[in-house]
Amino acid sequence: MSKRFRLPGLPKRSVRRAVILLPLSLTLVVMPQVTAAANKMAPTVSGTVAASLVQVVLGLVLVLLVIAAAAWLLRRFGHLQAGAGGALRIVGGLSLGPRERAVLIQVGERQLLLGVAPGRVQMLHVLDKELPAAPPPAAAVGGGFAVRLAAAIKQARQS
Repeated sequence: MSKRFRLPGLPKRSVRRAVILLPLSLTLVVMPQVTAAANKMAPTVSGTVAASLVQVVLGLVLVLLVIAAAAWLLRRFGHLQAGAGGALRIVGGLSLGPRERAVLIQVGERQLLLGVAPGRVQMLHVLDKELPAAPPPAAAVGGGFAVRLAAAIKQARQS
């Protein structure tokens, strides 16, 4: 089993705070420099319009980069776990309705079948020994999408 990456001694709240404050601090540092560079580019009236356009475009690019960086940081550090240390894992799940699921959870040597609905989790059954592994899906047996696509292209060329 692979352990998830955790930063030692750094609580989850600190990571969230850094993800929120990083884009703000970058904007406060970079935007005045972008404005100064745009103002130096064109001192005339038509140049002012061009400078404003450059400033807007650079600001938009900066905001998009900050959003991308924040998304990457959340994906990278958003899965910090405190607690079980890998003793619990979700084996599988099945949707029973629009908002109801049956979830099989591995706890040590036992497996628990839980019913999950909005506002409620109920234990349905306790399995003392593990269920046998399910056969792989048909797509994995057939080689997946890439193999199927190659076969379809080959068949289309022969036709």
